[in-house]
Amino acid sequence: MGFLGAGNVNTQITKYSGLQVQTTSSCVPVPIVYGCNVLAPNCFWYENFKAIQQHASGKGGKGGGATGYNYSCAIMMGVCEGPIAGIGKVWQTSNATTTLIDLGLSLFSGAVSQDVWSYLASAFPSQALAYPGVAYVASPNYNLGSSASVGDSNFEVRGVLYGTGVNGVDADPALVISDFLTNPQYGVGFPAASIDATALYANSGDSSYQTYCWTNGLAISPVLNMQESASSILTRWLQITNSTAVWSGGLLKIIPYGDGVVTGGSADAQKTWTPNLVPVYDLTDEDFLDTPGEDPIKITRSDPYAAYNQQAIEIQSRSDSYNTGPIVVFDQGAINRFGRRTGSTIAAHEICDPLAAQTAAQLILQRGLYVRNTYSFKLSMEFCLLDPMDLVTLTDPALGLNKTVVRITDIEEDSEGALTITAEEFPQGVATATQYPTQPKSNGAPDANVAAQPVNPPLIIEPPPSITGNVAQIWVGASGQNGDPNWGGCIVWASLDGASYSQIARVSAPAKQGVLLSSLPAYSGGNPDMVNPLDVDMTQSGGALASVSATAAAAGVTLCYVDGEYLAYANATLSAADHYRLTGLQRGFGGSSSPHAAGSAFCQLDSAILQYDVSPSQIGRTLYLKFQSFNIFGGGLQDLSTCVAYSHKIQGLGVIGPVTATLSVGVPMDFGFASLLVSEADDFGDVSGPVTAAIDLGLLPV
Repeated sequence: MGFLGAGNVNTQITKYSGLQVQTTSSCVPVPIVYGCNVLAPNCFWYENFKAIQQHASGKGGKGGGATGYNYSCAIMMGVCEGPIAGIGKVWQTSNATTTLIDLGLSLFSGAVSQDVWSYLASAFPSQALAYPGVAYVASPNYNLGSSASVGDSNFEVRGVLYGTGVNGVDADPALVISDFLTNPQYGVGFPAASIDATALYANSGDSSYQTYCWTNGLAISPVLNMQESASSILTRWLQITNSTAVWSGGLLKIIPYGDGVVTGGSADAQKTWTPNLVPVYDLTDEDFLDTPGEDPIKITRSDPYAAYNQQAIEIQSRSDSYNTGPIVVFDQGAINRFGRRTGSTIAAHEICDPLAAQTAAQLILQRGLYVRNTYSFKLSMEFCLLDPMDLVTLTDPALGLNKTVVRITDIEEDSEGALTITAEEFPQGVATATQYPTQPKSNGAPDANVAAQPVNPPLIIEPPPSITGNVAQIWVGASGQNGDPNWGGCIVWASLDGASYSQIARVSAPAKQGVLLSSLPAYSGGNPDMVNPLDVDMTQSGGALASVSATAAAAGVTLCYVDGEYLAYANATLSAADHYRLTGLQRGFGGSSSPHAAGSAFCQLDSAILQYDVSPSQIGRTLYLKFQSFNIFGGGLQDLSTCVAYSHKIQGLGVIGPVTATLSVGVPMDFGFASLLVSEADDFGDVSGPVTAAIDLGLLPV
């Protein structure tokens, strides 16, 4: 290395020989996804690894040295237990989103009867497994970039029971619990006959768990991808849906804590949940088993200063690209009286809807804040029909209890058959939450797969020789409808039979297309035309027009196409939103001036216009063009089958014919005898058509 600069440096280029995996994931369980949530795939197979050397361009058009490698491989990545409904957005490395199609990945939904991947069966038949019951994605030629790695990918998985919840996206908690406990493929193995179906799900007007969740807007999307006890999972789900599980009569019952009639649901499916608020027994001193020296009823009350009056639950908000964030609720009255008491944040990543999170958090807060009295008493075996979650009333004059309603939470039987009952107070109304809107958080990350608008009716013209430089060309201009700001360009597909299309070009900038706001008469004077202004509406493309000098206009810098006439302008004045008045017109470029009606097509012929050379063999044939829009990220590609086919008969107007070229020389010519076969011919078009070329034959002899 020199003192003031670097000497020759030999750069070592790393070449990978296989897929680079940052961490091993060979022993992780197959995840279970309910509803719609985000999940990272796990690569479980790859072959056909390829390294493609990249070169830099050298001076004078010579090839430069090697700069690195790009890699690809055939790959299979596991997603979760199937069958799933599909995969929505895909986040890869950055916050921008894409889709499986844009990444060249195919989805296998995980049906038990799914077929073997056709590529795997043909290229690696000895490894051809169908992987029944496992949802996965696959590609025969997956782009690994320059790092030879899959990168950080996350899929929006539309999993089991997708769309069954009240919001039409998440899953119904009642169906989730049933599937989790009884599914023969991945469930806990709990017998379906041991679940009280009436308590779990039923119809409108009942007190079932399913109706409770529906009317309160509670829906969940759990992702089970780590080892955890089934009881812990079930307890968490029940907490965020304000319910509990009890064992009664040999059946598992799911019972909500709700204490008021609730009507709600989706716009097209309103239901009503009606709680059972009838006490089973009215208990008095005659019913309690006395213990010498003790009160028949023991009351424990928690310290109000220990009750939390602010509660947060952490969710994965769908509107925030499934990033984790808190939903916070509080009781201002309790804060004013006892000071702010903040409870520990509850992880509820099963919730992806902020509206559901708001209700869940409010119910958790109210239950912890207002249910603080605990009652304990003993009863004889004649009350053996009591179950947890039953309501009873307590009357004890010594304690000031007069048919006070309590809810049983626990029952223990001792060796002598006595029942020790634990109950909690039942302040009716605190187990019902008012549903009110919440402001969802959004990180503002761009959606790289946002759909772009289809194109406006495109410009397809064949300019005269004076404009094309005597080359037969088709000029094409395209722009997104309504000036779509997400429109990034389009792929141009061509066909000569209207059936099979081939990609011929890519438009990367919108053409400045518009229509005439008023008519433009023909002009017979000398340029510039200072009499007739040209008023145009550029709304369809959102294109902006700029002024230039008169000299630049005369040179065709602002060349435009107006209904068959080529003209340029010097001054562009904005008269209204997307409306321009063009003056200082240079009329009749390469031809003559002609009149134009209001509504006629207008397009500026700048660098956004595609110029496509036409071969002599194509002249006279009909060309069909399709314009496949994409967005500013290059994604959101329009379905080619939905693209409109625009036809154009190729005329070859951009080149001077042999007769015209010979006449333009201005010297004597001999075309042979009239009786001989035609050796040279030009097509000057129809008499009624515009003038596209003019030949000066000089003055007539005097």
